[in-house]
Amino acid sequence: MTAKFQLRDLVYNRDTREDGLIRRVYERNGATMYEVAVPQMKDSWGRGYYISDWDENVLQLSNNEGLKSSPLEGGLRF
Repeated sequence: MTAKFQLRDLVYNRDTREDGLIRRVYERNGATMYEVAVPQMKDSWGRGYYISDWDENVLQLSNNEGLKSSPLEGGLRF
């Protein structure tokens, strides 16, 4: 499997218009998939995060500077 992104990359989902941090990379039915931590607040990890599975075809690297500079309060579990 050749993945475009790797663990801890901050990515943007063009379909859902959300940013998230990659926690795991895996393959499902021949497609590269990513388990992503999605912050509850758009530009901060302060309120925690949800977990979502995203297909590689809808992703690009994120340019969300607010989220990049926000501390990972409580940390993310990988």
